[in-house]
Amino acid sequence: MDARKKILFLAVSLFFLTTSCKKDSNEGLPVVELKLGDVHQGGIIFLLDASGEHGLIAANADQSTTAPWWNGSFLNIGATSTTNGSANTTLIINAQGPMATYAAKICRDYRGGQFNDWFLPSKDQLNALYLQKTSVGGFSNDIYWSSTEFEAASAWVQSFMDGHQHTDNTSDGAGVHTRAIRAF
Repeated sequence: MDARKKILFLAVSLFFLTTSCKKDSNEGLPVVELKLGDVHQGGIIFLLDASGEHGLIAANADQSTTAPWWNGSFLNIGATSTTNGSANTTLIINAQGPMATYAAKICRDYRGGQFNDWFLPSKDQLNALYLQKTSVGGFSNDIYWSSTEFEAASAWVQSFMDGHQHTDNTSDGAGVHTRAIRAF
């Protein structure tokens, strides 16, 4: 069989297998209920929606303890969402470029569990993570970056000692931790 026929045979076989199976059937399989603190899809669950099937996962450890929020450019990036860290992370990387080392890029480059959709949490997502810090574990009693920009030279951070949120200079990297999260 030549290469084209093999590829066609494999494609037809794969199509048949995926369309003939009941994708939503869990018949005979035990129901797995996800809960906060469970290891799942490359990290630890720290937020679940009402269905219990979707939420947010944190990396098992910090990705950095010294990375700044910016790579040298004081820009108003527009990463001001307090709820969507993924969108903020994309805006930050698009504005600052892919070559330097900074918090948002470190999170996007993280590959925990072989997933490539990690991001720097927004201000509200970081607060949700703080509220579940014991379930997730591995946090320092220092401050952590959010992806939420306050103005051109400052972004929101959160103390994981007392939960206080405040702004910090985006060039500050010393003692500011970075922890990646992802949605599932």
